[in-house]
Amino acid sequence: MERITNPDSGSQRRMGNNYVISQKEIEQFHELGYIVLNDVLTEKEMQFLDPWFDHFVTGEEAEAMKKDFCDMSQPYGTPMEEFQLVNAMLPGTYRKELANNIYHEITQHIANQLYQVGTSAMDYEQFLAKKPSKKGAEFAMHQDLGYWPKTKNTWTATFSLALTDSDLINGCLQVLPGTNTEPELRKHFPKSYGSTKKDAGVSRDESHTLVIEERPDDKIVYLPVKRGSITIHDERIVHGSAGNESKEWRKTYVAAYRDVETIAKERAIGFTHSHNDIVDWDRIIK
Repeated sequence: MERITNPDSGSQRRMGNNYVISQKEIEQFHELGYIVLNDVLTEKEMQFLDPWFDHFVTGEEAEAMKKDFCDMSQPYGTPMEEFQLVNAMLPGTYRKELANNIYHEITQHIANQLYQVGTSAMDYEQFLAKKPSKKGAEFAMHQDLGYWPKTKNTWTATFSLALTDSDLINGCLQVLPGTNTEPELRKHFPKSYGSTKKDAGVSRDESHTLVIEERPDDKIVYLPVKRGSITIHDERIVHGSAGNESKEWRKTYVAAYRDVETIAKERAIGFTHSHNDIVDWDRIIK
């Protein structure tokens, strides 16, 4: 078991709404598929986000969101009182007060440093919350690209902001470093709830969670972070998280950035990352 932190990063990296990353971190992101950055947001900035996060994960927008408010560890239709891993997709779509918030501004700057482009934009965002003492609040190991339509340009920087401290006991992010360089994506299939085996009768309309077949030589690395810090991973690295065995909530704010042309091609076939989208998953985008 290995835990990775980054003691060289911290609040001294902040310059206004920009957080400066090093060339070493950029290289690690492209070689291993992830980096960890400490103290990206201040406590004051976090306090703006906290009530909005709680507003969504307690179901205040559930009626309007439909499938965008769901449990990522259980099937669609699970009663809200039985949720374990609460997922609120695209919160800024439902409440415009979240548009262009400080988290968006800072992560946009970091994404542009990672890919050295000026044409990236936020593709989607989501709030994720693991309820206390919910061992089943697991996020199955997967690659993000396995969830998305096929595009020519795949690059993605996905940020996970810790709204609460995240460690092994409450299910911090875990990754398989270097899997982002494997020549082919691993095979993904819809999760058959209650089983880890493929069920040919389960479709993506029934199961929003995809799983991969893990390999015996896979070596997991854990990425614990403190409140206000972030992890960043790319679209091909295998990652996931375990359940929450602590007595406190684990709360995460995810935002992902992609090339603007890639986003435009997604939108052209009706793919917005909403669970309410109707998408032809076999269609290849030219």
